[in-house]
Amino acid sequence: MATGRSSFAKRQRDMAKKAKAQAKREKKLEKDDELDDDELDDEIIDDGPKLSNDQVMEKVADLHRRYDDGQMDLDTFDEERANLMAQISVD
Repeated sequence: MATGRSSFAKRQRDMAKKAKAQAKREKKLEKDDELDDDELDDEIIDDGPKLSNDQVMEKVADLHRRYDDGQMDLDTFDEERANLMAQISVD
């Protein structure tokens, strides 16, 4: 009779993935903490020319294709997608 439990190896892989993702998050947070807030407050960050909503959506579609093809991990995908979605203008 088969049980609905995961195998030990699968659980180990899942735990290793979670540990790796957590370590990556912590490393990113440490790097973000190193930025000097005073310098950021005094500067206005200009990302260059603004993209139209259609251009942003094309970039999002390309981003999804690259993620589906395995060219980037989930954290990078989420970060880039958030950056692109922040560029969409709502009228």
